[in-house]
Amino acid sequence: MSSEAARAPRTQAQRRDQMRHALLEAAVDSLVELGFAHTTTLEVQRRAGVSRGALLHYFPSKAALVVATIAHLAERRGRALKQRALELPTGAGRVDAVLDLLWESFAGPMFQVAIELRAAARTDAELRGALTPIERLVRDRIIHQASAMFGRAVVARPGYPTAIELTLHLMIGAATTACLHGEQARVDALIDQWKDLFPVLLETAGSNTDLEKQA
Repeated sequence: MSSEAARAPRTQAQRRDQMRHALLEAAVDSLVELGFAHTTTLEVQRRAGVSRGALLHYFPSKAALVVATIAHLAERRGRALKQRALELPTGAGRVDAVLDLLWESFAGPMFQVAIELRAAARTDAELRGALTPIERLVRDRIIHQASAMFGRAVVARPGYPTAIELTLHLMIGAATTACLHGEQARVDALIDQWKDLFPVLLETAGSNTDLEKQA
């Protein structure tokens, strides 16, 4: 019996998962190549090679499709970070290595897409309503993964909540500057300077009070 004959037929759930995955990957490709404004449900349908009814069954609107794509990318990036974390050094160089790895996650075309989505959400109530909770979820996942990579000794420091929040805000701003102005060397140097400041913030007693109240 050939391997093809021996292969079990796909279940309905597997077919649904594969269809959804194909649509999300098509949306990723379109967002990267065309940007948010020119990514339409028709374009994603064409790229995925599915019927209109199939796309609308999973994603009844462009906003729903885009938000699901963000979640899909966050999961993909999370798996990649987890794999890369296995290569992190132990000892004194680990904090700098984790900061470098976080900085890498703000590079590339998908961050440019994120900038577009935030700008579009300012005047698109449907997109803003769908985007806000998923962005919060992505942020929480990044902080959770960063905490796991830093390790308990770092996370236990009194200033850690403030240090990680400021790190994310700095990196988002620096990546935006690099994206819009092409000043990659300058922002890379800024991140290097941040590595020197991060350990100082970790020892700032009481800095987590306000952040804990907001959690």
